[in-house]
Amino acid sequence: MELILKRTYYPDGTNGELYYGDHLLGYIIELPWLQNQRNISCIPEGTYPLAKRETEKRGKHIIVLNVPGRSGILIHPANDALKELKGCLAPVSRLTGPGKGLESRYATFQVERLVFEALNVKEEVFITIKKKEIMNIIERVKAPVPKFFKKIRTIGLALVAAGGAIAASPIALPASILAIGGYLIVGGGVLTAVSQITVDEGNQETSKNE
Repeated sequence: MELILKRTYYPDGTNGELYYGDHLLGYIIELPWLQNQRNISCIPEGTYPLAKRETEKRGKHIIVLNVPGRSGILIHPANDALKELKGCLAPVSRLTGPGKGLESRYATFQVERLVFEALNVKEEVFITIKKKEIMNIIERVKAPVPKFFKKIRTIGLALVAAGGAIAASPIALPASILAIGGYLIVGGGVLTAVSQITVDEGNQETSKNE
Protein backbone atom coordinates (compact mmCIF):
# COMPACT_ATOMS: atom_id res chain seq x y z
CA MET A 1 0.00 0.00 0.00
CA GLU A 2 1.26 3.45 -0.84
CA LEU A 3 0.12 6.75 0.64
CA ILE A 4 0.88 9.94 -1.28
CA LEU A 5 1.61 13.19 0.54
CA LYS A 6 1.47 16.29 -1.67
CA ARG A 7 3.14 19.19 0.07
CA THR A 8 2.82 22.97 -0.17
CA TYR A 9 5.70 24.80 1.47
CA TYR A 10 5.47 28.02 3.48
CA PRO A 11 8.07 29.92 5.55
CA ASP A 12 6.30 29.06 8.81
CA GLY A 13 5.21 25.51 8.08
CA THR A 14 4.38 22.85 5.51
CA ASN A 15 0.86 21.73 4.62
CA GLY A 16 0.10 18.52 2.76
CA GLU A 17 -2.77 16.57 1.27
CA LEU A 18 -2.66 12.86 2.07
CA TYR A 19 -4.04 10.48 -0.54
CA TYR A 20 -4.60 6.77 -0.78
CA GLY A 21 -5.09 6.11 -4.47
CA ASP A 22 -7.49 8.83 -5.61
CA HIS A 23 -9.08 9.22 -2.17
CA LEU A 24 -8.18 12.24 -0.04
CA LEU A 25 -7.65 10.90 3.48
CA GLY A 26 -7.04 14.30 5.06
CA TYR A 27 -4.24 16.74 5.63
CA ILE A 28 -0.76 16.71 7.16
CA ILE A 29 1.04 19.57 8.89
CA GLU A 30 4.81 19.69 9.27
CA LEU A 31 7.66 22.04 10.07
CA PRO A 32 8.96 24.27 7.25
CA TRP A 33 11.66 22.92 4.97
CA LEU A 34 15.04 23.95 6.41
CA GLN A 35 17.42 21.61 4.62
CA ASN A 36 16.53 18.59 6.77
CA GLN A 37 18.01 20.12 9.93
CA ARG A 38 17.11 18.09 13.00
CA ASN A 39 14.24 19.33 15.15
CA ILE A 40 13.49 22.40 13.00
CA SER A 41 12.86 21.00 9.50
CA CYS A 42 10.42 18.63 7.87
CA ILE A 43 11.97 15.53 6.31
CA PRO A 44 13.08 15.38 2.64
CA GLU A 45 10.78 14.36 -0.18
CA GLY A 46 11.01 10.69 -1.09
CA THR A 47 9.43 7.29 -0.50
CA TYR A 48 9.65 5.79 2.98
CA PRO A 49 8.41 2.55 4.54
CA LEU A 50 5.96 2.84 7.42
CA ALA A 51 5.95 0.51 10.43
CA LYS A 52 3.96 0.05 13.62
CA ARG A 53 5.72 0.77 16.87
CA GLU A 54 4.54 0.63 20.47
CA THR A 55 6.00 2.50 23.43
CA GLU A 56 4.81 3.13 26.96
CA LYS A 57 4.57 6.87 26.29
CA ARG A 58 2.68 6.83 22.99
CA GLY A 59 1.17 3.37 22.79
CA LYS A 60 0.77 2.06 19.24
CA HIS A 61 1.78 4.54 16.55
CA ILE A 62 3.33 4.83 13.08
CA ILE A 63 7.04 5.38 12.55
CA VAL A 64 8.59 6.54 9.28
CA LEU A 65 11.71 4.52 8.46
CA ASN A 66 14.90 5.13 6.47
CA VAL A 67 14.78 8.93 6.61
CA PRO A 68 18.22 10.28 5.61
CA GLY A 69 20.01 11.81 8.58
CA ARG A 70 16.97 11.55 10.84
CA SER A 71 15.49 9.07 13.31
CA GLY A 72 12.36 8.81 15.40
CA ILE A 73 10.15 10.39 12.75
CA LEU A 74 6.58 9.55 13.72
CA ILE A 75 3.07 10.18 12.53
CA HIS A 76 1.29 11.53 15.59
CA PRO A 77 -1.29 14.16 16.65
CA ALA A 78 -0.38 17.85 16.71
CA ASN A 79 -2.23 21.03 15.81
CA ASP A 80 0.71 23.45 15.56
CA ALA A 81 3.88 22.25 13.86
CA LEU A 82 6.22 24.91 15.23
CA LYS A 83 5.11 24.28 18.81
CA GLU A 84 4.56 20.52 18.79
CA LEU A 85 6.72 18.89 16.11
CA LYS A 86 10.45 18.22 15.69
CA GLY A 87 10.29 16.69 12.23
CA CYS A 88 7.31 14.36 12.58
CA LEU A 89 4.12 14.38 10.52
CA ALA A 90 0.78 15.31 12.09
CA PRO A 91 -2.54 14.46 10.42
CA VAL A 92 -5.31 17.04 10.80
CA SER A 93 -8.91 17.15 9.62
CA ARG A 94 -8.77 20.82 8.66
CA LEU A 95 -6.01 23.28 7.85
CA THR A 96 -6.09 26.66 9.56
CA GLY A 97 -2.77 28.10 8.41
CA PRO A 98 0.78 27.13 7.46
CA GLY A 99 1.72 24.22 9.69
CA LYS A 100 -1.52 24.51 11.64
CA GLY A 101 -4.74 22.49 11.75
CA LEU A 102 -7.60 21.10 13.81
CA GLU A 103 -8.95 17.73 14.99
CA SER A 104 -5.57 16.05 14.81
CA ARG A 105 -6.35 13.12 17.11
CA TYR A 106 -9.32 12.07 15.01
CA ALA A 107 -7.36 12.45 11.77
CA THR A 108 -4.43 10.48 13.18
CA PHE A 109 -6.74 7.69 14.26
CA GLN A 110 -8.12 7.41 10.72
CA VAL A 111 -4.62 7.15 9.22
CA GLU A 112 -3.49 4.65 11.86
CA ARG A 113 -6.50 2.46 11.29
CA LEU A 114 -5.80 2.22 7.56
CA VAL A 115 -2.06 1.62 7.99
CA PHE A 116 -2.40 -0.87 10.85
CA GLU A 117 -4.96 -2.94 8.92
CA ALA A 118 -2.49 -3.30 6.06
CA LEU A 119 0.47 -4.05 8.33
CA ASN A 120 -1.52 -6.63 10.29
CA VAL A 121 -1.92 -8.73 7.15
CA LYS A 122 1.82 -8.40 6.39
CA GLU A 123 1.34 -5.88 3.60
CA GLU A 124 4.16 -3.41 3.07
CA VAL A 125 3.15 0.21 3.51
CA PHE A 126 4.97 3.21 2.07
CA ILE A 127 4.48 6.96 2.05
CA THR A 128 5.67 8.98 -0.92
CA ILE A 129 6.25 12.64 -0.18
CA LYS A 130 6.43 15.14 -3.01
CA LYS A 131 5.72 18.74 -3.84
CA LYS A 132 2.20 19.51 -4.95
CA GLU A 133 2.16 20.53 -8.59
CA ILE A 134 0.82 23.99 -9.42
CA MET A 135 -1.33 24.08 -12.53
CA ASN A 136 -0.69 26.61 -15.25
CA ILE A 137 -3.55 28.57 -16.81
CA ILE A 138 -4.12 26.05 -19.63
CA GLU A 139 -4.39 23.19 -17.14
CA ARG A 140 -6.82 25.21 -15.04
CA VAL A 141 -9.07 25.85 -18.03
CA LYS A 142 -9.09 22.12 -18.84
CA ALA A 143 -9.58 21.01 -15.22
CA PRO A 144 -12.96 19.99 -13.76
CA VAL A 145 -15.04 22.87 -12.40
CA PRO A 146 -16.87 22.62 -9.03
CA LYS A 147 -20.68 22.27 -9.26
CA PHE A 148 -21.37 25.72 -7.81
CA PHE A 149 -19.09 27.40 -10.34
CA LYS A 150 -20.65 25.40 -13.16
CA LYS A 151 -23.90 27.19 -12.29
CA ILE A 152 -22.07 30.52 -12.22
CA ARG A 153 -20.55 29.71 -15.60
CA THR A 154 -24.01 28.95 -17.02
CA ILE A 155 -25.34 32.26 -15.70
CA GLY A 156 -22.35 34.06 -17.17
CA LEU A 157 -22.88 32.50 -20.59
CA ALA A 158 -26.55 33.42 -20.45
CA LEU A 159 -25.71 37.04 -19.65
CA VAL A 160 -23.22 37.17 -22.53
CA ALA A 161 -25.85 35.73 -24.87
CA ALA A 162 -28.46 38.25 -23.70
CA GLY A 163 -26.05 41.15 -24.07
CA GLY A 164 -25.02 39.93 -27.51
CA ALA A 165 -28.63 39.68 -28.59
CA ILE A 166 -29.24 43.28 -27.51
CA ALA A 167 -26.12 44.52 -29.28
CA ALA A 168 -27.03 42.68 -32.48
CA SER A 169 -30.68 43.73 -32.48
CA PRO A 170 -31.86 44.58 -36.02
CA ILE A 171 -33.99 47.46 -34.70
CA ALA A 172 -32.78 50.73 -33.30
CA LEU A 173 -32.69 50.64 -29.49
CA PRO A 174 -32.28 53.45 -26.99
CA ALA A 175 -28.73 54.17 -25.88
CA SER A 176 -29.59 53.10 -22.33
CA ILE A 177 -30.68 49.65 -23.52
CA LEU A 178 -27.51 49.26 -25.60
CA ALA A 179 -25.46 50.23 -22.55
CA ILE A 180 -27.20 47.55 -20.50
CA GLY A 181 -26.36 45.04 -23.23
CA GLY A 182 -22.70 46.01 -22.96
CA TYR A 183 -22.75 45.60 -19.20
CA LEU A 184 -24.32 42.16 -19.57
CA ILE A 185 -21.57 41.07 -21.97
CA VAL A 186 -18.79 42.32 -19.70
CA GLY A 187 -20.34 40.95 -16.51
CA GLY A 188 -21.15 37.60 -18.07
CA GLY A 189 -17.65 37.33 -19.48
CA VAL A 190 -16.11 37.94 -16.08
CA LEU A 191 -18.34 35.34 -14.40
CA THR A 192 -17.55 32.80 -17.11
CA ALA A 193 -13.80 33.37 -16.93
CA VAL A 194 -13.62 33.19 -13.15
CA SER A 195 -15.74 30.05 -12.94
CA GLN A 196 -13.76 28.32 -15.70
CA ILE A 197 -10.40 28.68 -13.94
CA THR A 198 -11.79 27.67 -10.55
CA VAL A 199 -10.65 24.07 -10.12
CA ASP A 200 -12.32 21.15 -8.42
CA GLU A 201 -9.04 20.02 -6.82
CA GLY A 202 -10.36 16.68 -5.66
CA ASN A 203 -11.36 15.68 -9.18
CA GLN A 204 -8.19 17.16 -10.60
CA GLU A 205 -5.99 15.03 -8.35
CA THR A 206 -8.08 12.00 -9.20
CA SER A 207 -7.40 12.46 -12.88
CA LYS A 208 -3.67 12.73 -12.22
CA ASN A 209 -3.57 9.51 -10.25
CA GLU A 210 -5.49 7.41 -12.75
